[in-house]
Amino acid sequence: MFSFLQIKRRAPGKGLWLVLFWWGFMLWLLRVLFFTLYRVRYQGRANVPRTGSLLFVANHQSNFDPAIVGILVRDRPFKGIARETLFRSKLFSAYLRGFGAISIKRGESDSVAIRQAIIELSGGGCVMMFPEGTRTKDGNIGKFKRGFWLLMKKSNAKVLPIGLDGAFDVYPIGGKLKLSGHIEVAAGEPIQAELLLELGEEEGTTLVRNRIEELQKQCKANISKRSKN
Repeated sequence: MFSFLQIKRRAPGKGLWLVLFWWGFMLWLLRVLFFTLYRVRYQGRANVPRTGSLLFVANHQSNFDPAIVGILVRDRPFKGIARETLFRSKLFSAYLRGFGAISIKRGESDSVAIRQAIIELSGGGCVMMFPEGTRTKDGNIGKFKRGFWLLMKKSNAKVLPIGLDGAFDVYPIGGKLKLSGHIEVAAGEPIQAELLLELGEEEGTTLVRNRIEELQKQCKANISKRSKN
């Protein structure tokens, strides 16, 4: 009861304002907006652990993705890792920092950002990242970069795979924003860091990528059924 008030459980070390305003009121507004325009559906909330460090790993289709993932896992506020260029706009920068986003330079090993993420995970918190490093250009999942593996290895955090679809169709990279459509996002079962480390980086990364791809295909199939009705 009143789980949204369980700040210490949901987001260790976070303040009341950040959790209740940004991860409560602001996410509620975004949820209403996304449902009104895109009939967004969220699957797999039961797969999100209520406690413990978590590394949310998702495919990247549009600039809507961080907010959509945030609504899905809203019980566990996270620090998202966003490219430095997104912080150049004062207004958008304030929005990102309100949600606790971490700035990282694309294509570079940003030790400060990585250290912040590891501290967050080591304290029992959550971090979200897109291992492709950038938005897809064709709707498909691209090659994963090493960042997520490094964070998982150094923090021993569970990895929660998340797949989404439909966002590319309504807001593709370099394309025009559409004000209607269908989006769906789903969280899979968490994967223990020990299992991934035992498999090794290549096989472990492939496992996570395959899980996300399966979830994306599931979302795509559901959207297809909805579109025909």
